[in-house]
Amino acid sequence: MKTKIYLFSVLILMAGIFTAQKANATLYQVMVGNFFFNPSSLNVNVGDTVKWVWSSGSHTTTSSSIPGGAAAWDQLITSSNTTFSYKVTVAGTYNYVCTPHAAMGMIASFTASDAGSTLSVTPGNRDVTASAGSTSFTVSSNASWNANCNVLWCTCTPSGTGNGTINITYSANTSIIQRISSITVTASGAPDQIVTVTQAGATPTLIVLPPSQNVGQAAGSANYSVSSNSGWSCTSDQTWCTVTPSGTGNGNITANYTANTTGSQRTAMITVSVSGLPDQMVDLIQDAALGVANQAAETFTIYPNPVKSKLTIVSESLATSADEANIYNMNSIRVMGPIRISGSPAVIDLGDLPEGLYFIRIGKDGNGKVQKFVKTF
Repeated sequence: MKTKIYLFSVLILMAGIFTAQKANATLYQVMVGNFFFNPSSLNVNVGDTVKWVWSSGSHTTTSSSIPGGAAAWDQLITSSNTTFSYKVTVAGTYNYVCTPHAAMGMIASFTASDAGSTLSVTPGNRDVTASAGSTSFTVSSNASWNANCNVLWCTCTPSGTGNGTINITYSANTSIIQRISSITVTASGAPDQIVTVTQAGATPTLIVLPPSQNVGQAAGSANYSVSSNSGWSCTSDQTWCTVTPSGTGNGNITANYTANTTGSQRTAMITVSVSGLPDQMVDLIQDAALGVANQAAETFTIYPNPVKSKLTIVSESLATSADEANIYNMNSIRVMGPIRISGSPAVIDLGDLPEGLYFIRIGKDGNGKVQKFVKTF
């Protein structure tokens, strides 16, 4: 009999004893016996754990009134189900009972305090591409938190409780300029955490059309269409042709030209530039004046066309003096040249040129002549 009393006393002394802290949280034990919870009241912190341990009889631990947002529980505590643990996540008072024995006074409670909110968000920054997509940040906290993005192109998980993840969705960046979204995460009692999403700028683009225009001898203007996502600048290599000096994004270039009073057809090369891209060149070819001796109107002939490798050029002027040739693709980007040529016929090796439609220009200045040809294999 004395042995039984001694063992029971030991069990009573064990009631309420808590273990050493682990990961900044404490484990509290409550003994469950015939018609008692011992201790019947506890003071704990958010993040701690309450553990009920069977001593005798057949009982339950069942929440009766708890703080909003906390998880309810209803667990048997018997000889075959000897323990139940509950992690406290919300501050407030928790009342619980043994369901079959509540009327006999088998009730108890514990009060949870916020021991100090903690909040950290990692990593501090996510680098993402210009395309639309998603990324995430990891939240470590013992409290409820809220997240907010400061820009419309970036949205995030608005809130959470405890450890969790912030999911970020971002739209495509069509500008070549890098942009940054700040995500502010807040939790009551903890310093705000600010992380960022840095989105790369789009790759610069530039297309200028048409690649070539023929105009009459009289003064006038011609328009070229610019498709771009960047700022661009424009120049003409001839004083008789002036152009729109610059623009941003999609737009038009207006080329104004004076009357051609000479007996020679003339050409202005218009160069459009975007930082980070090869220059694009288009030309404006103006007819010679009518009734004027066309001493310099001599053109040139090319063959074969289509050409596989060797392009032959026949020109009376090449028979007496050297000149230069330049090859442009359909986007008016120079892909070969300048190439010094002389003699008639002259030959240019195009064996390494990819298949496609190209322009060849003969001449060193605005009086150059232009023809189209097809490169095949």
